[in-house]
Amino acid sequence: MHIANNILKHSLQNVYFLVGTPCGGKTTASRLLSEKYGFAHFNDNWHEDSFKVWQSIVDEKYQVRASKRQVVTDWETYFSRSVEEFLVDGDYNGYEEYLEFAFIELVKLSQTQKVVADVTIPIPLLMELSEHSRIACMLAPPEYVTCEKYGARADHKEFLDCIMSLKEPEKKIATQNELFRIGVEKISADVSEYNLFKIVRNDESTPEKTLKLLEEHFKL
Repeated sequence: MHIANNILKHSLQNVYFLVGTPCGGKTTASRLLSEKYGFAHFNDNWHEDSFKVWQSIVDEKYQVRASKRQVVTDWETYFSRSVEEFLVDGDYNGYEEYLEFAFIELVKLSQTQKVVADVTIPIPLLMELSEHSRIACMLAPPEYVTCEKYGARADHKEFLDCIMSLKEPEKKIATQNELFRIGVEKISADVSEYNLFKIVRNDESTPEKTLKLLEEHFKL
């Protein structure tokens, strides 16, 4: 049995989605919205333990990627891949197997309260499950999205530290920076194609300004 997208869309009416590029400000904006309005804040770390339980009981017929997900034990080999190899594998974002779990949790969570969701969801898929009025895209220009800036955040520091501990870290960082660039271009193109509301980060951006723009868009 599969849940039809129109049923999911109806069930997610209490969810505001913040999507976009790395370093676009999604996490900060989500936290500010949840604190000011009492929304539940759902992000990619939501109930990590329950995700592991879900992953252990999935049916391979329906959740193939989740059932076959491998834990990386050799980071040297993992990060030694070329840009082309990362793209062919299609796992450099690493969230495909998480999405079904995320949507199930969002449906449950949003039945009795408003939710702001900061989750990595492909925009074409999100457009099938929500409305323009409940989606805001937080974008950072390519020069803002680098390993150095991404790894400067406390919750991303492990990513950069791991690469720096490997052989030829400069080469591996260059690969990740190219993947970031490709990802930023793809997300920005999707935002334009679907004519979604967007906030583009710049040197004058502040959390307060961003919050005001989101409040106006979401009509809060």
